[in-house]
Amino acid sequence: MITSKPTHYGAGIILYGDYWDLKSLHDLIHRLSVGLPLGDSALSDFVLALAYDIRHAYQGDRLEDTFGYDELDTVKYRGVKILWPIIIPQIALLRWAAGFHPTSRLDQSELFILEHCIEESLREYDPNIGPLVFELRTMFEGMRSGYYTQFFWEMARQYVLEGKAGKARFKRLPEILGKLSSFSTDYKEFSVFLEKTAKEKNASPHELDFFDFDDPDFKW
Repeated sequence: MITSKPTHYGAGIILYGDYWDLKSLHDLIHRLSVGLPLGDSALSDFVLALAYDIRHAYQGDRLEDTFGYDELDTVKYRGVKILWPIIIPQIALLRWAAGFHPTSRLDQSELFILEHCIEESLREYDPNIGPLVFELRTMFEGMRSGYYTQFFWEMARQYVLEGKAGKARFKRLPEILGKLSSFSTDYKEFSVFLEKTAKEKNASPHELDFFDFDDPDFKW
């Protein structure tokens, strides 16, 4: 089964599962990322980043933890850490995409379990802020395909690197998610910067990549 817990300092979530459940979720994400409404866009690539993380989890490249109470029920699950400003829009886009694809009961159960894990981990970290954050996920459904997804990573960078880690940081999460709207002043300013930089480099704005969280200097 898929299970989860919030990271200690509130940066994100740790998703856990056995090989088969993680592999099945990975395959579902790939299927929902093809065709309408995400196919062949930066939003599709952004959602596929979740599949990438989950693939490395089931391959055993990320985390491993033991669950259970005694020798009869103890199991080892593989896992991966994902930042809140990244996974919340990812699950919203997945749910939106599911409305354009034929889905089985198994597909729907996997989406519900993933959403359940995120909702419960948000609530576990802060029972007041967590539910509000979970409700904000719906703002990402129906995003236009031209959205500059690099802004997700910029907001994730601001979330984890600016301000004090822990509860104080988590309280900023609703504000961070609000800035991710394509109508926000922060997004519009970022778009101007990205387009100017792309013009200087003779490239498409969607081709530019500024952010690397492989070895970040922050507390999870």
